[in-house]
This record gives sequence, C-alpha cells and structure tokens, in this order.
Amino acid sequence: MYSFHVQVKIAEKETEIRNIDSNIDDNQRIKNTEVTINNNDWIGSYKISTKAISQFDNNETNIFYSITVESNQKAILSISAENVEDYWCEGEYRLIKEDNILHAKGKCDQDDIDDFYLKNENKKYFIKSKRFINKDWQELEKQ
Repeated sequence: MYSFHVQVKIAEKETEIRNIDSNIDDNQRIKNTEVTINNNDWIGSYKISTKAISQFDNNETNIFYSITVESNQKAILSISAENVEDYWCEGEYRLIKEDNILHAKGKCDQDDIDDFYLKNENKKYFIKSKRFINKDWQELEKQ
C-alpha cells in the first residue's frame, strides 16, 4: 500500500506538470530547461579582484571576492580588502533566480549596494554589483 500511495503522488505531480506545460509553447519549455541546467552549473568556487567603493572612507579601493556557490539557493562570500569595514558583508547569501541571472542577497541587505548578480553566458561566468566601480558585467575566474 505505501509504495502504491507514492506512485499515485508521482503520477498526480506529472499530470499537473503536463497541464501547466500545455499552456507553454516549445521554445518556452526549452528556455526553462536551459535555465535549470545553467543554475546547476553554478555550483563551485569563483573569484574576482576589482575596484570598489570602500565602506571605510567611500574612496576607491581594490577588493577581492571569493564566492562559493553551494546550491541553487545559497552562496558564501569571502572578501579581502585593505580596511576591515569592507569585510562586513562577508557570509551567507541567498540566491534568487531572476530570468537567467542569480541575484545574491546577504546580511547587508538594507539596500542593494552589497547585493551581487551572477550570470553564465557561453560557459563564462560573470558578476555585477553596485559596489563595484565598473558597473558592467565582469568575468569571474572559476576555480
């Protein structure tokens, strides 16, 4: 009886998915699948050294980000910089999928200055943050 119950639940879920998918054209279904695959590709470690605005004195400084993506929902950010005030936002970040971009929100979430955004294009990984001097997408080095 127990295994039969589980099979029924699976069958119901599959039916529900099929009903939702019947309202989506083939191109959209393929796009959604690609997003899922790309998200799974993120698990690993990345680093970048770039110029940023220091939280110590609001001047330009060199900053090093080391990001470990542990799952589709969680990343750990380690920061190296000249001033200790620039480390405050180190720690766990929650990842939120927005289209093909992962939005990372951490403990310094009073505004989005310390949030960062990740994207994967053509097997290259990129980051963007309002804290960085360069506001364009910058390539991450995958470790």
